[in-house]
Amino acid sequence: MIYELNHVGGPVEDLDASLAFYDEIGAEVVDRLFMTSSRVHRVHIQLATGLVELLHKEVADPEATYGLNHVGFMTDDLDGDYARLISLGYGELSSPRVAGSGQGRLAFLSDPNGVRVELLQRAEEFRVPPITSGPVSQLSFIALAAPDLDAAIEFYGTHLGMQRVESGDEVVFRLGTDAVKLSDSLPPSTTPINHLGLATTTPLADRQDPDGNRMVFTV
Repeated sequence: MIYELNHVGGPVEDLDASLAFYDEIGAEVVDRLFMTSSRVHRVHIQLATGLVELLHKEVADPEATYGLNHVGFMTDDLDGDYARLISLGYGELSSPRVAGSGQGRLAFLSDPNGVRVELLQRAEEFRVPPITSGPVSQLSFIALAAPDLDAAIEFYGTHLGMQRVESGDEVVFRLGTDAVKLSDSLPPSTTPINHLGLATTTPLADRQDPDGNRMVFTV
């Protein structure tokens, strides 16, 4: 069973610059690991209530693209949930395997609109109690472009088991602490994840992190 929206993540070009950016808006590092097999630094930061996974290759790849590019969900039955979703016709990206970190197993598939979805089964829990020292009080949602909105609603609501929550005219699904917002009319984005919606205690201007990920702030 898929039971938690665990994180949003993706590759970063300059890890120090990314960490400095998120530190300015109150994020804290809650896990840091170097994966020797792939020569990748993995850092989980927590921004108020939500986890963001930053992946940085020790040796830069000239063909690489950067920015948040997947959403990760926890499951207690990786093989079963992956097989079920693939049998329903969702795109297979990477079948279940041991994670490069050695912490549990993972797999990747594609939602109906091409968003990368990671399924994770592991014992480790990186999330800490909500961080209240910074200006961000909540990671309100991860905004995903959904040109085929009905298909996205079926995927996240019916097949991932997320709960639709009332949010005016917006389509928002929650599973655990965090949520995704689906829309067929988001402004263009340079990154696969359209933007992060962040609630703040004081007004902040919207901005982009060093890799072009958009942060949209609301009081």
